[in-house]
Amino acid sequence: MDAEKFHDHYLLQAEWLAPGRHWLYRKIGLASHERILDFGCGSGVITEEIRHICGRPVTAVDKDREILEFARDKFPKNKYRIGNENDLLKEKQRFDLIVLSFVLMWQRRPLHFLEKMKKLLASGGTLLILAEPDYGGRIDYPPKLDFLKEIFSHHILQSGGDPYLGRKLKSLLQKSGFRSDVGLASCLNYPESYQLDVWDREWRFWKQLAGLNDLTLKKIRRLEINAGRHRERLVIFPVFYAIATPLKKRI
Repeated sequence: MDAEKFHDHYLLQAEWLAPGRHWLYRKIGLASHERILDFGCGSGVITEEIRHICGRPVTAVDKDREILEFARDKFPKNKYRIGNENDLLKEKQRFDLIVLSFVLMWQRRPLHFLEKMKKLLASGGTLLILAEPDYGGRIDYPPKLDFLKEIFSHHILQSGGDPYLGRKLKSLLQKSGFRSDVGLASCLNYPESYQLDVWDREWRFWKQLAGLNDLTLKKIRRLEINAGRHRERLVIFPVFYAIATPLKKRI
């Protein structure tokens, strides 16, 4: 899938989760942080948002060259580089704030990954996890649409991710040596306008990403429209956040 389609998805995702994200920015005093890393930056939507608030360039890292070049062209005032956590550790880079959004769910060894994030933090630094979903807690109403969470969960599992990462977030942070404040960033409830102006964009993305056939899409669309017409449609989708700081070593 090309970078433009991913960017469109990231924009929708960022719009839906904006209230919880900006609450977190205020909670940690985002603008006071100097050296900021957006790890797994994707198309740079969150990176640019942070830069705009802080008034200084943000270091943005992603392993996907195509999406990173897209981000660089779209939001050129940040500092972009292709790579991973090991590259940053080798360079002995340290950051006052590390931001993750929908990143931990794709790590095959999340505990090991968090331990490396801890090493990348400067003394007194903060790890801000903006969003980690839990598809197992998703509620779709009316019941005929309940199968949607299985579609999402199956694709994520097949792609090497963990669709139930959200519920494990507190435990993973504790085990990797962090003190953390974990909660719900959002219990996403799609607005009524979702049916009209967003549905096709989002499901075109999932069609390509998860390989959904036209018959399945038509079925979903028919059920969605019918539920909306009867004013029954409800989606509750838990997305977790965490504000974490490394535990001090006991002497």
